[in-house]
Amino acid sequence: MVIYLVRHGETDWNRQNRLQGIEDIPLNETGLAQSRACAAAFDNIPVDLVLSSPLIRARATAEILADRLKTGPVVVEEGLTERDFGRLSGLTYEDRDTILAAGEELNMEPLDVLIERFMDVLNRYIRAGRHESILAVSHGASINAVLLHLSGGRIGTGKTVLKNTCINKLRCDGDRIEIEFYNVTPNEMKRMSK
Repeated sequence: MVIYLVRHGETDWNRQNRLQGIEDIPLNETGLAQSRACAAAFDNIPVDLVLSSPLIRARATAEILADRLKTGPVVVEEGLTERDFGRLSGLTYEDRDTILAAGEELNMEPLDVLIERFMDVLNRYIRAGRHESILAVSHGASINAVLLHLSGGRIGTGKTVLKNTCINKLRCDGDRIEIEFYNVTPNEMKRMSK
């Protein structure tokens, strides 16, 4: 089985360098165009099912992908939701640094909880074995947490800045999940699939 993890398209908060957590921020025009380009990158790649976080920016990206790939309706999975950044949500990098320096209580979702809920979703589909190729649309921090977990800390949270609509490919063989590639842009994906 192959699982593609795709980060949603751009939002205004992305453009403003605001930390997006569980706030429901829609895609902007750039994000819609990025999502269409990402969908086109899968033209020659079979995908059986499209999953999505329930947040609107991920769902809109997923619906564009599912429509072009003709996979049927998007399946919304709560476990693919972005990390709850608590007190840091909505803040710019500068404001976040001020809060961190002040040592205020953050009330942020613990990283291990995020990894567990996301991996629970993936493992459920892997165990079911009904699909050969799944595409899951999620968020930067959530995907990075999974990359951190699966890579044994080599990449992911604190090390990798995921681009909007980047593509990350996981190959699953029994209980083993390997990262085949990560943070690949739709244009790079098109070149790879020729």
